[in-house]
Amino acid sequence: MKSELKARLHMMLIFLIANLLALSLLPAYYIYNNTLGEAGKNPLTPIYYLFYVILITFLLLLIAKLGKTKLLRGIFYFAIAWAMFYAIFPLFYYFHIPFSDLISIGISIALTIWMLKNPEWYIINLVGILVTVGAALILGLSLSLFPVIILLSAFAIYDAIAVHMTKHMVALAENVVEHKLPAMFVLPAKDSYSFKRAKIEKRKKKGEGREAYYMGFGDVLIPSILVISAATTFELLAGLFVLLGSLISMIFLIFMVNRGKPQPGLPYLNAGALAGLILYILLFYSG
Repeated sequence: MKSELKARLHMMLIFLIANLLALSLLPAYYIYNNTLGEAGKNPLTPIYYLFYVILITFLLLLIAKLGKTKLLRGIFYFAIAWAMFYAIFPLFYYFHIPFSDLISIGISIALTIWMLKNPEWYIINLVGILVTVGAALILGLSLSLFPVIILLSAFAIYDAIAVHMTKHMVALAENVVEHKLPAMFVLPAKDSYSFKRAKIEKRKKKGEGREAYYMGFGDVLIPSILVISAATTFELLAGLFVLLGSLISMIFLIFMVNRGKPQPGLPYLNAGALAGLILYILLFYSG
């Protein structure tokens, strides 16, 4: 029980660190501000993003079903390396470091090779924080507030359908564990846990022990986009309210996960994030 509590706190800590890091790095990422132009204000843009995610998800499931393991791993690791480059580059660019692009590419490739050689939970978590922080900043600065709210609402609905109805998100998560792919934060519940040696766990009943908890990169990324957007649209305090709302909702999510059934994270986390934004507006903009 003590180790499982540690894993849950670790889950919340990763979420907190990623969001606070994203807020602290806002100045460096302003080079992405309004990069989408009118598209950033278009309420249909989040729907295009959702359609793209659905398409990619089903493509990955098809590749996994066909047994093309090497292709599946190649796609995941290439996508992670590409995302890390865009996440790291602004930091070097902001401080006017020469050859910022080459340095960023080098670090991205080095971290990707490290994961390939040693796909352990702590390496995947480190990379996951880099990717989610960078992506949240880029999207949060590129989209205006209203499209971001639509984005969170659409992805929450999709996540619920994908877990409870079509169940393809559960299948994807099982493939991620089976092939040791970098797509989820891994929170060990036992000191001896190794992601490299992990197998797909059978569904646990309430009260039964778990080897580890898993949290998709998207469960951190999507609410964090609203944190950044709120902080940019209003002030830093607005972003902190959104973050607080997400953290409170994560407590309810952890409670539901502990009942032994797969749970979609975004309906809880996005609802908490939106509630935090509404509370901020009511307290400071209600007149």
